[in-house]
Amino acid sequence: MDYMILELIQKIRTPFLDNFFVFFTRIGNAAEIWLLVILILFINKKTRKLAYFALAALALELALVELVIKPLVQRPRPFIGYDQIELLISAPNSYSFPSGHAASSFAIVAFLYLNNIKYKNILLFMAFLMAFSRLYLFVHFPSDVLVGIIVGTLIAYLVNKLMIKSNNKITNN
Repeated sequence: MDYMILELIQKIRTPFLDNFFVFFTRIGNAAEIWLLVILILFINKKTRKLAYFALAALALELALVELVIKPLVQRPRPFIGYDQIELLISAPNSYSFPSGHAASSFAIVAFLYLNNIKYKNILLFMAFLMAFSRLYLFVHFPSDVLVGIIVGTLIAYLVNKLMIKSNNKITNN
């Protein structure tokens, strides 16, 4: 089923979409787009605490996905042994499961969404584009992306609970 979905996506490829999704995935390679969002939050004193916790969500996602789950599962990328696809980006050298791009996007955006941040719907749309870019570029299976979204959302929920708990400790002291 994973390959069937990937092959369907390949049928919508156009030069415009190729360039768009290559750009979009590159601004997520080291979470640059989400670090920029966090930086903007740091600038405003009212959202500075959110920025600290968003950064914690990103760090937790990185550690969990890249240092724990991917090395444990060791799922090869979909393009491995699939000669019919010409990659538009350099072949990633890490494992496929789960998608770190999807997990980092949703760790940040779901956390900000839970906190009703301004422009949350635009950020959510960007997170979905980031996740889809990995499918379009044939570097992740749909199940990798789905699990990345779930992992990122769970991290966001956990970090949000920790932030609420820290707020309660401050007000109770």
